[in-house]
Amino acid sequence: MKMIKTVRFTAVFLLSIFMVSVGFAQRPSNGIPTSSSAPGGVITGKVKDKGERTPMEYTNVVLYRLPDSTMVNGVITGKDGGFKFSGLKNGRYFLKAHFIGFNIKTVKNIKIAGTQRQIKLPVIYLEPMASTLKGVEVKASRSRISYQVDKQVVNVSKDLMASAGSAIDVLENVPSVDVDLNGDVTLRGSSSFTVLINGHPSVLKGNDALQQIPASSIQRIEIITNPSAKYDPEGVGGILNIILKKDKNLGINGVINASVGNQKRYRGNALVGYRTKKVNVFVSTNGSYRDMNMRMNSQDLTFLGDTTNYRNTNIEGIRNRKGFGLTGGLDYYLTKKSTLSLSGEYGGYGFGMDNNSRRNIYTIPVTTDTYSKSISHSNRWGHYYTLQADFLHKFNHSGHQIEAYAYYSGKNSNDLETQSDYQTDSLWNDLDMSPSNLRTNTIDTSSNLRIKLDYSLPIGKKGKFEAGYQSRFFNEDGQYTYESLDTLTNTWASHGNYNNIVNFTRNIHSAYVSFKDIYKSFGYELGFRTEYTDRSVTNSNGKAPFKINRFDYFPTVHLSYQLPHNYQVYSSYSRRINRPGQWNLNPFPMIIDPYNIRIGNPELQPEYIDSYELGLQKAFSKSFLSFQVYYRKTTNKITRIRMVDTAGIMIHTSQNINKDFAAGAELMANLKPVKWFGLFASLTLYHYRLEGNLQGADVAANSTNWSGRMTASFNLKHNFRIQLMGIYRSPSVTVQGTRKGFFYSNLAVRKDFFKRKLSLTLTARDLFGTAHYESTASGAGFYSHSIFRREWPMVSLNLSYIINNYKKKRQKNMNNQEAPPADVGF
Repeated sequence: MKMIKTVRFTAVFLLSIFMVSVGFAQRPSNGIPTSSSAPGGVITGKVKDKGERTPMEYTNVVLYRLPDSTMVNGVITGKDGGFKFSGLKNGRYFLKAHFIGFNIKTVKNIKIAGTQRQIKLPVIYLEPMASTLKGVEVKASRSRISYQVDKQVVNVSKDLMASAGSAIDVLENVPSVDVDLNGDVTLRGSSSFTVLINGHPSVLKGNDALQQIPASSIQRIEIITNPSAKYDPEGVGGILNIILKKDKNLGINGVINASVGNQKRYRGNALVGYRTKKVNVFVSTNGSYRDMNMRMNSQDLTFLGDTTNYRNTNIEGIRNRKGFGLTGGLDYYLTKKSTLSLSGEYGGYGFGMDNNSRRNIYTIPVTTDTYSKSISHSNRWGHYYTLQADFLHKFNHSGHQIEAYAYYSGKNSNDLETQSDYQTDSLWNDLDMSPSNLRTNTIDTSSNLRIKLDYSLPIGKKGKFEAGYQSRFFNEDGQYTYESLDTLTNTWASHGNYNNIVNFTRNIHSAYVSFKDIYKSFGYELGFRTEYTDRSVTNSNGKAPFKINRFDYFPTVHLSYQLPHNYQVYSSYSRRINRPGQWNLNPFPMIIDPYNIRIGNPELQPEYIDSYELGLQKAFSKSFLSFQVYYRKTTNKITRIRMVDTAGIMIHTSQNINKDFAAGAELMANLKPVKWFGLFASLTLYHYRLEGNLQGADVAANSTNWSGRMTASFNLKHNFRIQLMGIYRSPSVTVQGTRKGFFYSNLAVRKDFFKRKLSLTLTARDLFGTAHYESTASGAGFYSHSIFRREWPMVSLNLSYIINNYKKKRQKNMNNQEAPPADVGF
């Protein structure tokens, strides 16, 4: 019956797309004058990025009249980089095209007279800002961060600190994003976000995906905090879209990177591509290994009647991350209008911890005072693979296209944890040579199938209608075992009461429509998405499955307006969802250690997020300022909480705590006071408020937090570059506690050799050892305080070698000067 409903839904939706498409195709051009109906002259053109050879959407184009340079009108370019001025009187004109981080381009001597009334300009190519100074060479380069109406774009090549790291290291100095000392990422205060790779889903989720991707293989990162209806609405914070490098030059090209650092940190990756006019083939591989030495001190208090139980713990340990990946693919150009892309990936990932703990437990009034130590080992290792197929067909009209996409991925992981506890005296000498030994093992396997169809139809000159359909089929099986060592027989004994098998399935069928257009200086996009979710959680405890069958609706709105004097204002709204996974829903208890148990909550409901944004940009000749404010309301807020049972054991679980509110402001400046020095700075102000009910009591918490980042860049003689970075995060509160603020600084030095074919970069993180994490938590019957510190400084040396001028070749004209490769432009 469910399959029949799905087929009916799909058929009705596809029929609707066809009817709407036909209707739009037959309607007039949305009131925008065409070349045959315009009462005056018409000027049209396109703007492209000279280096990337791609259309530049949202470029400001301003038309002026000669001889007095009076401004006639201003517009912003569409998706294809196109612009149009109509209804023009006879006369001479000139125009200026500008985009933040690029040089302004002026097109002179445009004349409308007599029969010359339809002017189609050659392609206008914009170049990144460039300058020269005696003894100092400053190469043309894009801004480290640029803003578009619906996203922030981080140009990874501008960040020297990221050269030896992963995507996590790139995000460390990005507004809207915070990275803690463990490498965990939050996007505007939320750890719930979606990671895409080249616009498609990643088999690894969140931080695992970001840790696995080498920064040197990334071209740019798009931060989409209010995505349009075309994107999946998953995640509170939004989307991080990782765009990987893929060279566009003919022939063989590639790049090789390798880095080594203290604390046993190694990373390497290589990318090689071969391109002809018919086929583009690429292969890449990467591997990494990293240790991090850490220390943690904690004090946990539990209150049972008139007795207070104290547990003081000191931990010294090593945290380890490792992984490898092999990716290959090809783009086959079937015709000038049709492209078939196939790709696949296979890799492994791992995370481990080795901890030595010392613990003192006592009570007041004094009834017990014991000392013990623990040796624990945790190793999580898994493999994954993906297969993707993408077919794109472009119709005759620019922007009119249909794209079909299929994706399949599989993943398995094995998480084995062992712990040995020894009773000791107050000097930590063993009292018993037969320790208590515990072992837990969690095995997970999952598969994910996606089928997607997207359709785009231009309407008028700059309008576009889009629609699509997607089905997602996700299945995950988990198995958990808990064992203790029988010292008499030296065998592991299973505890059946704590063993568990769980199956989690979630199928989601979605459809969306959107329409965007630009009228003079005003741009807008309206979208609507609906999703049907069929979810089931089945547990081996014999209870009935926990199921959800529901429709959800997600409207989106994006607006922009170009003001005089290079100001641009934009705003947006989107509704999003955060669905709990198997880890949060499984109700079976899982032993963390003898004092902590984790239990899922199958009654958890999805979080729903209403997100609003408003932003303003101002471009200067070589600098720009950006200011954003946002407001986010979350209902059915999922919060991790802790409780104490009657035996004094800490229970970790999750609950829906009604709702929370987040409001913030972000100010960013990219300044170029002198030609050899640049300063990037950002300031984020964030207010958080939570309202709800926890264990029958009203809960309310609020805090005002701020963070600041500053990066100073120096371009010196002989191809030397230096970057100095400082980051501060203010104190904050959670639903059950607080976190203290901290500051740390990083340094990077780069030297290029052999006409920039070889680069060496030395980086040092946390130069002065000021980064540490201190927090408190309290609730009914307990109080906790902890301090976490990592080893410092973390030093790395990175080497990068370019094969056959990867990403640097340009076609030459007859005078051996750089020129745009395809179109003749200004």
